[in-house]
Amino acid sequence: MAHHPLAQTLDRVRQLNEYLKPELGTPSGIAGFAAADLASGSARLAGLVVYTQARLRTTAPTITASAILQSYQWPLISTASACYLVDRRVPDLSVANIRTRYSAEHEAEALALGSGRFAALPGDPAADHPDATSVADLEALRTWLRTGLEAHLGGVIADLSAHCGCKPRGLWLNVADSCASTLVWLMQKSVPTTTAAQIESELAALIRTPASPLFSRQIGLIELAYHERSQVFLDRATCCYWYKTAGGDFCSTCPKRTQDDRRERLLTYLAEEHARQAESLAQEAA
Repeated sequence: MAHHPLAQTLDRVRQLNEYLKPELGTPSGIAGFAAADLASGSARLAGLVVYTQARLRTTAPTITASAILQSYQWPLISTASACYLVDRRVPDLSVANIRTRYSAEHEAEALALGSGRFAALPGDPAADHPDATSVADLEALRTWLRTGLEAHLGGVIADLSAHCGCKPRGLWLNVADSCASTLVWLMQKSVPTTTAAQIESELAALIRTPASPLFSRQIGLIELAYHERSQVFLDRATCCYWYKTAGGDFCSTCPKRTQDDRRERLLTYLAEEHARQAESLAQEAA
């Protein structure tokens, strides 16, 4: 399927970042999980719960479910978002079409798409491909992306909530944060000159639809500049709870930190990045 239009899109996605590893067809290496494998009461979900509780050294239901969801959702959200941004194509995100490859450390690391089905814009060169569904316009494609993620992760969240005994709303905020942070990262990764306004236009379609479980007014953007470099960061809605685990601490962008604290830490990060780049340039010149 190397010449399949979606395979070509996935190849371009893999070139964006070493951690993006989507595949078309049977996942290589360790056997992948299907969403059904993580159903409440399943042996695989029970095993993930035991492993996660041991790793984080906590049995708190919300922390455990959040950690499992964060791992599971990342390959799905990053693959779907990257396909959309790179080629304006959205693969079939149904649970029946996707298997998630887990590492030996029980962390989700890549996505395998069983079929080449995808949604595309009418002007896409592959819009007439048998596996393509042509949608009316960019807004319709954005809706396709959002509803695909909602349908897939809705079942996972329901199972995690039932198995671990936590409320779904907190997990949905976790997904909204992940969707937003992935867009912020990938949009600037693929086009470094991307503006905060351009990022917000994409966020609006994904997490500002009132009837959507992804809806959040809390998520925002933080735009900072250091020397000649400007970068946009996510103002998150929820916490990953790492600070509640043994030896854990608050993340630099944790919403439990004050705005001033977060901005100061992010500016320090930009300064360190600037220094590293300057040192690298100096070494190349030498």
